[in-house]
Formats: sequence, C-alpha cells, structure tokens
Amino acid sequence: MVKILFLLHRYLGITIGLVMLLWTMSGIIMMYKQYPEIDHWEASSLKKNIELDNCCKLPSSQILLDESFSKVQLEMLNSEPVLRLNTKDRGLISYQLSSGIAFNSIDQSRAKDIAENFVSDHYPGSAITGSFTLDNDQWTVSSRYHNHRPLFKFGLDNSESTEFYISSHTGSIVQITTSDQRLWGYLGAVIHWLYPTMLRQNTAVWAQVVIWLTIVGIFLTVTGLYIGIHQFWKRRNGRLSPYRGIVLYHHYSGLIFGILTLTWVASGLLSMNPWGMLEGEGIADEYQRMTERELTWPEVEQVLTRLDTAPMTPDTVQLDISVMAGEVSVIAHERNGNKQRLHPESLQAYPYSLDELENLARRLQPDSLITSMQLITAADYYYYVHHEPREFPVYRVIIGDSQRRHYYLSPADGHILLKVDSNLRWYRWLFNGFHRGDFNKLTRSRPFWDSFMLSFLIGVTLVCGTGSYMGIRRLRIDLSRKRRDNKQTGSKVSEPMP
Repeated sequence: MVKILFLLHRYLGITIGLVMLLWTMSGIIMMYKQYPEIDHWEASSLKKNIELDNCCKLPSSQILLDESFSKVQLEMLNSEPVLRLNTKDRGLISYQLSSGIAFNSIDQSRAKDIAENFVSDHYPGSAITGSFTLDNDQWTVSSRYHNHRPLFKFGLDNSESTEFYISSHTGSIVQITTSDQRLWGYLGAVIHWLYPTMLRQNTAVWAQVVIWLTIVGIFLTVTGLYIGIHQFWKRRNGRLSPYRGIVLYHHYSGLIFGILTLTWVASGLLSMNPWGMLEGEGIADEYQRMTERELTWPEVEQVLTRLDTAPMTPDTVQLDISVMAGEVSVIAHERNGNKQRLHPESLQAYPYSLDELENLARRLQPDSLITSMQLITAADYYYYVHHEPREFPVYRVIIGDSQRRHYYLSPADGHILLKVDSNLRWYRWLFNGFHRGDFNKLTRSRPFWDSFMLSFLIGVTLVCGTGSYMGIRRLRIDLSRKRRDNKQTGSKVSEPMP
C-alpha cells in the first residue's frame, strides 16, 4: 500500500505539483497586484457631471404607463443626459432626454465619439491608436460583462498603453487596463485562477477543471504528509530521514509546511463553492420586503420635472430613482463615489435617520428577533477592508435566528451591502481566513500580514518546488532508462545467428 502511495505521489507531483507551484508563486504576486476591475468608486470618477441644459424631453407617458421599474438612472452620455429604465418585462430601456428618443444599443460611430470625449476628459494629449469590436478577451471574460456585450475596445498611445472598453448597450466605460496591469494580471490572477480566455469563457468547464485539479492537489498533499510522517523516525545512524540532497529538503519542508499547504489548497477549493456546498441565500427576499413594490412612470415623471427648480450639486454624476419602504427614493451619486439621499419633492439632502434605518432593518426578517442594530464606523469580523474598499459607516443588523444572520445596510441609500448567513460565515473563515490570512484586524494589518503570508507562501512554494523538481528529475531518469533498454533490446535482435 505504501509503495502504491509512493508511486502515486511521485508521478502526480510531476503535473499537479507543477500546477500547485504556479498557484503559490502567482499567489505571492496577487498579494500586491490584483486582477484589473473597475469598482464603484472608480466608475463614479469616470462619469461626467450631470448637466441639465438639454433636459428634459420625456418619453410619451402612454408608452410607459403600463410599465413598472426596479430602478431608474439619470446620467450623462457624452454631452447629453440619458434616462435608463430597468423594466421587469423589457429589460433595460434608455432614452435620450434631449429628444425623448429611445435607444437600446450603441453603434461603432457613436462609440468612437464617446471614446474621443472620454480621452479628452481623462487622458488629455493622448490619441486613440486602434479600435476593435469583440465579445470578450482576457480582461472582459467574466460574467459581469454579459449585459454589455459586444464591447468596443480602444487603445491609446500614452506611456501606459492604456486600453478601455465601452458597452454596446449603455455606452459606459466598463473596463480599463494598462500594460503594467496586464503584465501582472497574466503573471498573477490569470495563472492563479487558471483564467485563460479560451478556458474561462466556458464557465461550467472552467469551474470543473479548477475544482478537480484542486481535489487532486489535496490528494497529492495528503499522500505527501502520510509518506513524510511514515518516513520520519530515528535510525541507527541517528538520522531522522532516509533522504539526502533535494529529497531531504522536500521531506523536511513537507513536514513543516505540509499542513499549511493542505489548508491553503483545500481553502482554495472553497473559493469555487463546489456543488453549492457553501452557497449563500442571496438577498432577493429581503430586497422585496424592503422595497414593497416597484416604481411607476408617474412617480419618475414627478422627480424629473422638478430638476429645473431644484438642481443637483455640481459633482453629481448619477441620479437613482427607486422605491424603498414603499416610498420613492432618490439617491445622488457624486464623483468621489459618495452617495446622498435626496427628498423626492425638494431634491434637497434628506439623510436616513436612525429610526428609518431601524424600520428598514425590521423588514429584513420580520418573523425573527433582532438582537442588535447599530451604526458602526470600523470593521468587524465580516465587514472589513482588504484589497477592496468598503463603504463606512454602515448600519449593522444581527438577527437572533438559527443562522445568526448579519446584515450591513448603507446609511446613504438603505441598500444591503453585505449579508452573512451560516454558509457565508463558514466561507468567510475557511476561505478568507485560511487562504488570505483574513482572520482578524491584526492578521490583516500591514506589515504583519505581508510577513505572515510571504513566510507561509514561500514555505509552500519550497514544498511544491522541490517536489516538482524531484518528479521531473525522476521522469527524465525513467525515460533515459527506457530508451537505453530499448536500444539494448534492439541490439540483441539485430545480432547475426552463429
């Protein structure tokens, strides 16, 4: 049995060990260089301030009276305001408010105008060097871009070789990359996530490849631990290991870092949520209870017709109209990413009171006891800053049910920023804790986190690197021996008869 484990561990180490080595080395890069994505704050900074000079010629009421809307947005597209209606039956509908004409897509010519305006505003002195129409590429392959495909891609002649992508449905800038981000993205996230476009564009196949490679990696690590412990005992010559050279390094590094390697690989498997084992509940039910209903067109009209008499602040780049607790809610997004609630009639600042936030909180799980409701200004165990920014302060609600659900509401717009149920609580500790070192404030603080993670990943790299080297060396020896045996066999066959 032990001999079979030796053989399995040796030859699996040639392929899977090399994959694990690439995972650990790319993981070190990902500590400092993330996959390029535009977050909420950057997206706000890219938008134009809303100008109402050409506003507002509204669509015909008869067309929209029978519609209901989950959300309505007002923002600029080039130099004119546009209205985006998220309908239940027809999806997204956009209107030019200078003419009241609907549009559902952006053509190549208009995309070029948007691109030139964008470059003029954000990259003065640069020129567009090329444009392409594509469905996806390495930096737009994930599902977050599905509603924007096909995409218009433009390149710039600046020192960073910037490339940006425009949605063919909304005209929004949905992705920006530089040569530096692309280089580190390939060396880091693309390798670490096994994210090449050809594989990743088929989500189901990609997920299964990652899941099963990780499972084999776990098996490889477990067999290595068993063999390492089996071979670790004191011999007559006083040595604790029968090995020398690189094999000795692999034996001892495996004993020291083997458990860490196992927890790291196993926690990486959880990032894929295999077979839905740690899938969260989602917030659809809570959202329905918090809103009560959808928005009607007359309610949208009433807000839009007041824009002339109650203009927004100069830094407003987006206006959201929706329903919260059965009432019309108007949220202004500023260029710096901040949000501000406005009164639906006066359009003046109208922040949520603690009583209103408490009312929203009681809608989350109306049949369950709330054990805690408070406004927090610092991170806790589930809502914290690490690699990605977070909105603060937040209104934390803890439900006293069997799952002890945690909700984090935005005091600016009342929306749920994060929900943690029992499955996501396990995910938080088993993945974020063991894979990213996000156990608490101390382990996330720098330079402690850097020292801890680098020591950990360098140790795991040593285990995987020595194992891969040994496997490849053994394979070369076996192949050389096989060729030599074949030559000897061939020589014997060709000898003349006496």
